[in-house]
Amino acid sequence: MNPAVRTAILATLAVVSAGIVWQVSGREHDVDNLWTLLASLVPFVFATETIASLRPQWFWRGRLPELAALGAFAVVFCFLVPKIFAAAMDNDLERHYAWMRLLVPLLILSLALMLRLGGAPPATARRVSYAGILVMLSGIEDLAFQLLRGDPIAERWDWADHITVFLGHIAGRTEALVFIAVHLLIAAAIIAAPDRLWHRLGAGLRRRAPARRR
Repeated sequence: MNPAVRTAILATLAVVSAGIVWQVSGREHDVDNLWTLLASLVPFVFATETIASLRPQWFWRGRLPELAALGAFAVVFCFLVPKIFAAAMDNDLERHYAWMRLLVPLLILSLALMLRLGGAPPATARRVSYAGILVMLSGIEDLAFQLLRGDPIAERWDWADHITVFLGHIAGRTEALVFIAVHLLIAAAIIAAPDRLWHRLGAGLRRRAPARRR
């Protein structure tokens, strides 16, 4: 498949799936079940693969890398930041959480995009994206929030819906810490994974479309 066409298809899938997820659960604070959590990650995966499929040379004309970087910053600073401030001022925790849930993956993807446009190989973009989302899902920010406030680590993590749906029950302190540690270890394994693993993944994805036409 033509690389430009493949990138366009992946980008379209990322946008469409993100729109569906946002319409269905964008303002919901609770994660009802594991399938809902996994479905919410689909746009991120498509976006990551879109970034990995980009060719840096497509952006060599003019100042496209600089414009892409400033464009990503503008989306965060001129759209998401005001939305987050507005939700905080309105004391709307659910809306605030929904915008934060969008902000963090966007920051991860922006970092991966800048690396790719700067000439980093697809494997690097994938490592940063997939390791980053695992760090986000680990719950380490919940732990940091408690520690930075000087609070004792909670015995029951009843607010951490993503941990609850994974375990099937509200996590206790030890379970939450183990959950965090496992996610961080997997993220570290992704960072340490050799390039040949990511090259095989990319080659496998590229071969699927031609294989179906035979």
